[in-house]
Amino acid sequence: MTDTTDIAAGDSPVREATEFLYSLEKFGIKMNLENIGALMKLSGDVHRRLKVIHVAGTNGKGSTCAMIASVLTAQGHKVGLYTSPHIVSFTERIKINGVPISSVDLVRLTDFFRDEIIRLRATFFEATTAIMFRYFAEKDVDYAVVETGLGGRLDATNIVDPLISVITGIGFDHMDVLGDTLDKIAFEKAGIIKRGRPAVVNASSEVLRNVFSEVAAQKGADLFFTGDVTNLSQAEVGVEASVFKASVFGKEYDGMKIDLGGNHQISNALTALTAIQLLNRGGATIRQEAVRRGLASVRSNTGHRGRLEVLSHDPLIILDVAHNPDGIRASIESLEPLLGARRGVVLFAVMRDKDAITMLNSLRDKFTRVILTQLEISRSMGANDLKKLCKDIKLQSQVFDNSTDALRAALSQTDNDSFLLVTGSHYLAGEVLPVLDKSVIKLESL
Repeated sequence: MTDTTDIAAGDSPVREATEFLYSLEKFGIKMNLENIGALMKLSGDVHRRLKVIHVAGTNGKGSTCAMIASVLTAQGHKVGLYTSPHIVSFTERIKINGVPISSVDLVRLTDFFRDEIIRLRATFFEATTAIMFRYFAEKDVDYAVVETGLGGRLDATNIVDPLISVITGIGFDHMDVLGDTLDKIAFEKAGIIKRGRPAVVNASSEVLRNVFSEVAAQKGADLFFTGDVTNLSQAEVGVEASVFKASVFGKEYDGMKIDLGGNHQISNALTALTAIQLLNRGGATIRQEAVRRGLASVRSNTGHRGRLEVLSHDPLIILDVAHNPDGIRASIESLEPLLGARRGVVLFAVMRDKDAITMLNSLRDKFTRVILTQLEISRSMGANDLKKLCKDIKLQSQVFDNSTDALRAALSQTDNDSFLLVTGSHYLAGEVLPVLDKSVIKLESL
């Protein structure tokens, strides 16, 4: 199939297609595979033609997906990458070798599935997942790296029979859907483990290991815990990038640079390397030089944004989409080198269904005050509700009704002896990035 010229983002066919997809959010979350099964049947079950690396987890799954996709791209493969949520544009969710799906293809595939979506009352994520599978099949990708949306066992992406299943860190998030204990959450994530297919799990606690081991045994799947098959012998961790030396299944990886900062990203890299090694064991040929180039170019190869992303050095502005307590703690730990030398300014917003109080407590331990705002999305926690939480834990705060005013205030308080951290939500990143990118951090234009 030949590509046609991309439709301008503001053109009515694109606007209508995305508005139609977003309108499906009214159907909420459906934890079953019936709708995606029907949508795939309409499409000729094209997902069965794909070589899928399937990734689940509470934190780190997006970055781990991007690392695997980047390495496969560096090896010369045509690689589909499906992640969520997007930050600025819907098309970020569906990429091939870092290039988002074209507007023409998005409109065409939305129209292809439209009647069945309406008949089924399919959800936003079910519809998007169906579009992704057909697009990757049409484009004949060599590999599809697919991130789950929520959980794993009943996630719409779990219709696949992957080459390998990958599960990253497990923490508390979406507890209203996945369960209120870590072992319940782990069980849902373990649902992506498939019969006879190898699985990689980044879990260290005995309770979680037992959950994954039991599911893998029931399915006859070879299970590899990252901590058991990797050995990190050296690491120089930075905010923007890190260098490390490690062995994976006994294979040495020396002087590996990854263009994502923080200890947590080295942990994600070890999980990604374990998956890469298992792909090689399964018949793929992914050379160490491709691994080296892929890890060093995750951002440019995949368009991966918002993970301790330095948007400006003067002033220093860092964007991180951490949106739950474990993610916030990992970000703060990664910023320790800065916290000792600079005053930190925080711009924070969060969704109502998140554990905001625990996130704010973590910020209070390292920052003296936060700037709070409310986002345009209806799920956003109100700024005044956030202010009350801050008052309860004795964290000083300023409140603004919208993110642009909040950003302006945050920048006015950021100088060469400080830095600005924007965090708490993908949606906050989505609102501030266009403003910052457009202005190229020229404060007078804000």
